[in-house]
Amino acid sequence: MFLWFHTHWIRVTERSAMSRAAMPASNFPANQPPQRCRRLRRFIHGLFAAAAITTLACSESAPANDWTVVRDTLPSGVERVTNTPPPQTAPTWTLVEEIRVGTVEAGLPESFGEIKGLVGFEGGGFAVLESQSLEIRVFAADGSHVATHGQRGEGPGEFVGANGLMLDPSERIWVPDSYAARMSVLDPEDGFVESFPFTSFVRGWVWTGAMTADGRILKHSSTTMRVFDSAMTELPSLPLPPAAEDVGDEDPSIFLVELGTGWQVRAVPFYPGGATTFDPGGAMWSAAVGDASHRVHKWMPGGDTILVVETQRPPLAVSSAERDSVIADTRAWFRERGVETEADWSRIPDVKPAVLDLVTSAEGNLWVQTPSPGGGVSYDVLAPDGAYLGSTAPAALETVFWLSPVIRGDYYWTVVFDELDVPYVVRARITPVE
Repeated sequence: MFLWFHTHWIRVTERSAMSRAAMPASNFPANQPPQRCRRLRRFIHGLFAAAAITTLACSESAPANDWTVVRDTLPSGVERVTNTPPPQTAPTWTLVEEIRVGTVEAGLPESFGEIKGLVGFEGGGFAVLESQSLEIRVFAADGSHVATHGQRGEGPGEFVGANGLMLDPSERIWVPDSYAARMSVLDPEDGFVESFPFTSFVRGWVWTGAMTADGRILKHSSTTMRVFDSAMTELPSLPLPPAAEDVGDEDPSIFLVELGTGWQVRAVPFYPGGATTFDPGGAMWSAAVGDASHRVHKWMPGGDTILVVETQRPPLAVSSAERDSVIADTRAWFRERGVETEADWSRIPDVKPAVLDLVTSAEGNLWVQTPSPGGGVSYDVLAPDGAYLGSTAPAALETVFWLSPVIRGDYYWTVVFDELDVPYVVRARITPVE
């Protein structure tokens, strides 16, 4: 997901991201009018791989049982895929938690303060970037600690402001550190291998670049996509689609509060925030801001949209209790800032956005996170050609919104917080429903 982080982020769970009621406040200087808020609006909304497991990989060319997949061509020439469910549907897979790594005790490898990077290895192991200590910590498939690499500093294998992790085709760990103007490469067991000069003027709180299956690195920058080869040599940039026009202080996605010294914004609860992800081939999947439907676009950077996929699931209504709850939270947020006037609560949508997040698996399938009536995290899984493959049952994995889950083979890794706000890495197995 492509985001610019201009304010300090607070920790919130995916439940908070769904309601959009607990998103961080953001400040505008007094001399910056609200008409120029588009970049911050993207910051609020966007937070940025299958499950082609054995049972899933063999079905990529065919829809799930009883689903209808229709392909046609839009007047623009773009292919459209429409996935239609039968009257009664049931989940295809469940996410069964296998290990949970983390602890409230200090000074241990599994003591996490703030995780800004996560990669999963073949076989079930994983590595995290613990950003408070600027360490890369590697864990085996059983959750045991294997190695710790790096520390705060400017020497080889040290970090100034590392903010993410990527895994290359050889399972080496790549660590972007724009504050040190370099990209470091580590072997999971042996540590530092080499580093390359790398400059980025959009640093961000977490890394939003992506590693493709052929070892290229894609990094969003303003109106272009920066492209690097495996030696961090910059290749010709690729143009991005035109950005949406500014909508000024009538932006339906935010509440604006003028505080005398500047502006603060609050996301409108349940407003469709959009989402974006890359697949291993370098194609970009996206759901549009403001579109509450189950519609995603596949686009190749530097080219045109090549696919539109619509999944005909009925919308999930915002209940009266949910509406009252988010209004109370937002009203309290206003009062904390000395604002007594009421917001226009009619701007809160009546239905929840059908697409909450997009994640691509290492095998190239698209996992579309959808809202669940009873809560929990659930996904519709689409093949690279847009055909519906199946869905997951809601899982009690309230994932952090700033760090996408990692999906590889039959494993699903994510970062969660417990009731004490302690971060844990959870690995679940993607298991067929019997």
